Amino acid sequence: MAEADAREERRKRTVRITAVATGLVTAGAMVAVAVMVQDKGDGPATPKAAQVGAAPSAKQSANANAAQGGQGGKGDAAADAATVPGLKLGTAAKVGAADGRDGKALHLVGSGDGYAEAADASVDTTKDFTVSAVVRNDAASASKAALSQNSEQFFSFYLGREDAGTNKNRWVFKVQTANEAGKSALAVSTATAATGQWTTLTGVYNAKAKSISLYVDGTLAQTTAAPSIVHGTGPLELGRARYKSQWADAWNGSITGVQVWKKALTADQVSKAATGKSAETPAANLLGS
Repeated sequence: MAEADAREERRKRTVRITAVATGLVTAGAMVAVAVMVQDKGDGPATPKAAQVGAAPSAKQSANANAAQGGQGGKGDAAADAATVPGLKLGTAAKVGAADGRDGKALHLVGSGDGYAEAADASVDTTKDFTVSAVVRNDAASASKAALSQNSEQFFSFYLGREDAGTNKNRWVFKVQTANEAGKSALAVSTATAATGQWTTLTGVYNAKAKSISLYVDGTLAQTTAAPSIVHGTGPLELGRARYKSQWADAWNGSITGVQVWKKALTADQVSKAATGKSAETPAANLLGS
């Protein structure tokens, strides 16, 4: 009898051990399945240990940058574009803090995919208008377009740096007078275009007087006759201009404080606008503080 009781006790203990072992195996399998299901959302199942310290996926980075508002110009183009309503950014364009300026700036490196494009045409180029931008030129040479508005073949107006012909390294505001090469009217600066520092450029077109004027940091540089102007119906472009049906003169540096008025500002009004004291409300204000 005692021997039979002992056998029964051993049998029960064996059943209990088997049940516990089976439970552990089942729980382990459930955890493994859960891990694989969780991993599957971002790609093939990968052991968690291999993911420790791994770089975030492109999707995760984009989401993080969007949540942070593309701060410091480190977000991707999609995230940056969300921080500048009304602008479409090229893939090499970045928006971030403007060193030495309040607000944000568009940062470009002189490549064809580094630009920003406004949602629609900024001005009627057959009528009075004024355009202005605070720019930093980082290029050692070559003509560079900070702002332009274009037709299919040529720019209508172009604000930036001229480095061609007799105008070597000068700030410029110019308009295309006919749809052919070499047909433009230029207002240029006397001083050379500064490199690595912020400069306010303002271009004014007076339709009645048929003239264009360039202002540098609020001071008149030159007024030039402009007997005609190509009608540019395209959107405002930041960092490039149209020439012979191609995009050209990609900006190398930064652009901020873009303002557009649908009127020809006077010298006094331009001076006040350059110092932030203008009473003239712009029709567009991009990348301002």
